[in-house]
Amino acid sequence: MKELLKAVFLKYVIRYQNPKKYWNMRWKLHHKILYQTRSDFKQWYFQTVTDIMTKYDCNNILEVGCGLAHLRELPGYLGLDFSSEVLKRSGLQNFISTDITNEIALPDKSYDAVLSIVVLMHIPFGKIEQAVSEISRVAKKCVILFEPWGTKHHHTQPHTFSHNLPLLFKKHFDGVIIFEDIPQGSPVPHKHRAEMLKWLEALKRET
Repeated sequence: MKELLKAVFLKYVIRYQNPKKYWNMRWKLHHKILYQTRSDFKQWYFQTVTDIMTKYDCNNILEVGCGLAHLRELPGYLGLDFSSEVLKRSGLQNFISTDITNEIALPDKSYDAVLSIVVLMHIPFGKIEQAVSEISRVAKKCVILFEPWGTKHHHTQPHTFSHNLPLLFKKHFDGVIIFEDIPQGSPVPHKHRAEMLKWLEALKRET
């Protein structure tokens, strides 16, 4: 019940007109985020990303929307988040505090890999292309996405948005784009796998 009250407070009192305010308050309330608290999810994400980095010879990685930075042991890791509250709680010594819908203060192609785990789904429609553009600009070899997505612009919750991420990244990034399934039981089950595979096959045929 306590978590439900927090969710109601965030949804109807704080609301999502100011995303930074929303996420700072969410972290202050310790509102439960399942994939960040279950050790099996952390281990699964860590191993999956490590394997991808090895495959594409990536020596460093930038995680956008890093939260508590559970993947900080990845090689050459740098965390980025716009929430001062979570960065303070993360204990990271080196990080970037910025909003990816504005600008990432890094040179072009400065990180071999850029990682997003259920972050882009929280970016409103009018700002998503700028975020994709900035991620694509700083990524050198690959972009790794654990993100649900769809082709219809509709809300599933006030703070989640359905974007056509393959199309957006194809427009801005000429490296490897890797979509990974979100594990079952995580807070955002992958409801678009069939559609995702269809779009990825179409993108492969066009390139």
